[in-house]
Amino acid sequence: MSSSSLWVMDKEYFGYEDSEFGNSWLFTPVALDVLLWRYLPYVRAFDGGKTHFISEIMFHDTISGDMNEKINRSDEQADRVLWELGNQQVFFSKDKQFVSDQIRRFLEVHSDCEELRQEHIFKRFNEISDAIAAIDEQKFPFFIFKNSSCDDGVEYWFSHYNEETDECEDIPFSKIEKYVAGFVYIENGKIVKFVGNPDYFKKDDKDA
Repeated sequence: MSSSSLWVMDKEYFGYEDSEFGNSWLFTPVALDVLLWRYLPYVRAFDGGKTHFISEIMFHDTISGDMNEKINRSDEQADRVLWELGNQQVFFSKDKQFVSDQIRRFLEVHSDCEELRQEHIFKRFNEISDAIAAIDEQKFPFFIFKNSSCDDGVEYWFSHYNEETDECEDIPFSKIEKYVAGFVYIENGKIVKFVGNPDYFKKDDKDA
């Protein structure tokens, strides 16, 4: 069974797995479904009932873009935080309590959602909220939520195959030249902007 995990990044931009959570279907897929039902309510399954985000993006290449546009205009920060966690964006650990609180708020805002009231799902949201709040921000100034162990994307941010030694070596995130994620800037309790990793590592863009 796949798992999800919380990754942290140190001041030299090396990444480490901080916490692992069994059954990756209990967090991000649930949150994305709830957001889909709220922001794109016209999307329905063939039988007219609720559909699921993951199945929709397999067949409709506009779903993610439509969701992103609508959620980025939303004033509900819980929705915005859960969306960006699901996008595997980089958060600053100085904002860990805000992010943790918004995960719990998501449960409150969508308390009418039957899925979120299931005990095992409710428990998982709170477990992840607790893990984020417990990050040592002095040692690890950044964190990323990795959706599923079925995808090695986050690990590859921090590793490089050395053809000479035929081994994988740890590398800092700053060595990744192409865009893979955005740094999420939060001010006064709101997400205010994103800076892609190539731009962030330009000298003038590092101040959080």
